[in-house]
Amino acid sequence: MSILSFEYLGLAGISSLVLWIFCHASIRKYAVAVCNLAFLFLLHADLTGYIYAAALTLFTWLSGFLLQKKKSALLLVPGVLLPVAGLCWFKYAGYFMHTSVIMPLGLSFYTFKAVSYIADVYKGRAAGRDPVLVFDYICFFPAFSAGPIHRSEPFFQQLEESFVFDYRDQKNGCIQAGLGLFEKLVLADALSNYVSLFMNKELTGWYTLIGVLLYAFQIYVDFDAYSNTAIGTARMMGIHLERNFHTPYLANDLREFWRRWHMSLSSWLRDYVYIPLGGSRKGLAMKWINTIIVFLVSGIWHGSTLMFVIWGLGHGLISVVEDMFRQITGSNKSLSKALYVPGVILNFLIVSFLWIFFRSGSMEEARMIIQSMLSCFSTPLSSFDCELVGITVTECWWILCMIVMIILTDIMRYFTDMIEFIANCPFIVRWAVYICIMVIAMIFGVYGPGYDPQDFIYVTF
Repeated sequence: MSILSFEYLGLAGISSLVLWIFCHASIRKYAVAVCNLAFLFLLHADLTGYIYAAALTLFTWLSGFLLQKKKSALLLVPGVLLPVAGLCWFKYAGYFMHTSVIMPLGLSFYTFKAVSYIADVYKGRAAGRDPVLVFDYICFFPAFSAGPIHRSEPFFQQLEESFVFDYRDQKNGCIQAGLGLFEKLVLADALSNYVSLFMNKELTGWYTLIGVLLYAFQIYVDFDAYSNTAIGTARMMGIHLERNFHTPYLANDLREFWRRWHMSLSSWLRDYVYIPLGGSRKGLAMKWINTIIVFLVSGIWHGSTLMFVIWGLGHGLISVVEDMFRQITGSNKSLSKALYVPGVILNFLIVSFLWIFFRSGSMEEARMIIQSMLSCFSTPLSSFDCELVGITVTECWWILCMIVMIILTDIMRYFTDMIEFIANCPFIVRWAVYICIMVIAMIFGVYGPGYDPQDFIYVTF
């Protein structure tokens, strides 16, 4: 079941209503469990996925229960390693055994949640909970398929309180979920189609370069769309999840980029990989080694091919080089301000270049894209012809409008919370914005008879 389906929208609405009715703290966890079970039923997943999710939930609860009784490394190590081993099996067994292994939907995300819960109980940052609460956390349906990777203790604390109906909260959650659907149907899927056209193997030079840059925007709005829809849905259920994106392409270096991109994954890697390795406490050399390890883990987590390893290592190595540069130049605020805009542009180009490996299925495909892209330096931009791509001049202007829309929205989001901004507008202005968004979605949205909605990119990881 896709998050774009009527079944999901219906489940989200009914779940919100159920949690209003069964609002008392003593039964709220059971109401969430029922909603999660309804989602899993509607998911129509492979039986293996159901069995594995159930087994991991029971194992996570048992590990937390035992660690609550006794803080022992002998319990922690298998508690962490077994879920990771299961993830590695489903992700990489097919790659090494040259066979097909069906990976359960959402496995990468709920495995990391299980590991963080077990580690937090061991560290005393979370208390061991009963099996129902652990199931609610592991299989919380808005974040089940593609995150965010929310933490256990804040989630449990919200479930263990009685739900108090808040109209503003419901409204803002609905706005955020609606904006997420708008991002997906109007921007992400349209950009996906144009990326495929521009990155046609028969086209080279400027066409490939434009395709690479469009892919950078596509993957951003696609994942931001899922995050907003998931966070908005959870908010309608009275559960507040942390934001997952905060204007990442306005960052002027990779360190800042990863503080704003997929923030739940970045903070997870920091807390459960980087800091346990020693972080920056053991000198610069170990800090840089730990940085590369973290990005290597990030690459391996995303996929089983060599391309994801290269993508992760690329981010790690460039992050180390940037840190070396900071060590040499020091914290010169005047220089930082002067280089901010050029830094944003350069960082966007670096990230866009690395997305080539993320998108490519093989090293040969990545090499061909890079070679094709670099030929633009020997080709005048005046030779660009939109008809060769298979689009009209009007569509070229629409592509430009989408990019401008994304950039301007991000600039606004950098300075203010857009959801609160819209919610605080006068009634007439607010509904004018709603109507405008709905009209744009109806005119430019990718949907309708014969349309097969593309699933979110990160659902496959």
